[in-house]
Amino acid sequence: MRKVRRSQIISPFGPGAIIDLVGESFVVEDAGKWRGPHVSVDFPRLAAYLRVDSLAAPSSHRPIPYYRFPQWLFCPSCRRMSRWITAKEVTNTAPTCGCPDGKQLIPMRFVAVCANGHLSDVDWVRWAHTAVRRDRNQNQCQRSDLKFLNKANVGGGLNSLVVRCVSCKGERSLDGLTTKIGLSQIGSKCSGRQPWQDPTDAEHCSEPVVAMQRGASSVYFPTVESAIDIPPESAWSTISDPLTALMKSTEFKFLVSNPGYKLARSMIEVAADEYGVPVAEVEAALAREVDHPGMPVEGGPENIRPDEWAALINPQDNHDHRDRFISRRADRPLRGAPGAANGWSRLFPDVVLVDRLREVRVLTHFERHTMKEKVPSNLSDDGDFLPAVEVFGEGFFLKFDEGALLDWERSAAVVDRCRKLVERHAQKGAKWLPEPTPRYVLLHTFAHLLLRNTAFEAGYSTSSLRERLYVTKKGTSPAMAGVLIYTAAGDSEGTLGGLVRMGEFPRLGRLLDMSITAARWCSFDPVCADHPGQGPDGLSLAACHACSLAPETSCEATNRLLDRRLLVDPVFGFFKDLAATVDGVPGSTV
Repeated sequence: MRKVRRSQIISPFGPGAIIDLVGESFVVEDAGKWRGPHVSVDFPRLAAYLRVDSLAAPSSHRPIPYYRFPQWLFCPSCRRMSRWITAKEVTNTAPTCGCPDGKQLIPMRFVAVCANGHLSDVDWVRWAHTAVRRDRNQNQCQRSDLKFLNKANVGGGLNSLVVRCVSCKGERSLDGLTTKIGLSQIGSKCSGRQPWQDPTDAEHCSEPVVAMQRGASSVYFPTVESAIDIPPESAWSTISDPLTALMKSTEFKFLVSNPGYKLARSMIEVAADEYGVPVAEVEAALAREVDHPGMPVEGGPENIRPDEWAALINPQDNHDHRDRFISRRADRPLRGAPGAANGWSRLFPDVVLVDRLREVRVLTHFERHTMKEKVPSNLSDDGDFLPAVEVFGEGFFLKFDEGALLDWERSAAVVDRCRKLVERHAQKGAKWLPEPTPRYVLLHTFAHLLLRNTAFEAGYSTSSLRERLYVTKKGTSPAMAGVLIYTAAGDSEGTLGGLVRMGEFPRLGRLLDMSITAARWCSFDPVCADHPGQGPDGLSLAACHACSLAPETSCEATNRLLDRRLLVDPVFGFFKDLAATVDGVPGSTV
């Protein structure tokens, strides 16, 4: 049995993703294929925003279904190719070749995808038999007896890889396979389905298919929505209320939908006994829901961050130690301090320590190739739930001064600096990324520097930390400008408080000084500082692995939309005055 961490079933190994495990390759089947009872993930507000009945995780007692893909495999010894089928599978055993060496079969490197999100094997039989022929007999053979060979004396690249038919000796190199018309030229058409779906589930698709390496980033674009559990839902008084818990049960929801059910009285009595609630209270609650059903929650995923922003900037005074969200305002650790620390207190008027938080992550859908269509993470006809996981952790929150930020982001030099990113963002059609406003790029880069230096100072691995940005979009309210740095693990309730202490004085002042010092200097300067565009599609400016990039599991924008010069440039940097007072690297020109 192959194993992945529970938190990875949403990202990076959620439904639709291709996963490589010790020489084998699988694709994760959609949540509608999960076997056995599911584990409910209680978060009504998020479920309502996503317009589903519930959120659920797979049972720990039932394996998540994975489908071997690509099905075309080859033997590294005899080089013979074979198309694997489910009937050949042996539990916990990798497929092997029937040749004398009996080596483990290796999955082919390329797969076929379309803009509508469908995925299939490359038609290797058709590919091998569509090269220029030397005799007519080769045109008649369409057998699947193939070999995958390395061709000598032709250099490297795809031109040196050949698929050859053993029967007619017809062959074709992989040169041209990955072009836009590579598969269309041989008549390959989209299968209209995912690899694990039955042919009867296929839908008509006229989009052309293209060949890609199975590990290419454009093969899978997951969309994960996450939210932090906040008061009043996170309060233990709400969680522990027996009637509230009963009203969330599937039995209660069934009775609301079927008020005339003949066994309703028996179900009410059983539920009342199980939850310890008087039958009369259950009947009254049921009558209220039937006569006056709850109004649907207004808004959608765009409301998640404003809700959390309100909770973060208004921490409650009293908490039960069992609450899922416990926060407190720091004792103004930087106010009145000399030098740079006093400057920090002006730019960050509020620091909130989050001793405990619960985050729920939901995979809503995924896309492939040019992202023309969204593929739901639950493809069943009655897909009334979405796959989710809950994680617990802690962190600290920094609120930027809104007035200082408004003055800075309106500066002509700042607007001109970000114009390059705005134009590239539009040219590349990167709608899945936030708009690269000066405010967003500033907060995002600052969060990365905090992540990197927090890991160094507190002893966490960088990949165990995450950023969460609260940034106002143009023309929207409330005005938000804040950064939450937190850690969250799926297999433990909270951590030991090490990250919370990074938000306390004097550690926070030292951390901020270190972050600005790191922004002033990079080992690749002046190349990094003056680069016109780094990273995928040039969607970052002064940012590289040596100074600003973080693990992609920690980043909200996959290491794009970063520019450390917006922080410390002597002309337009937001922290330019503080940077001059912080002990940095002598001779820095950034």
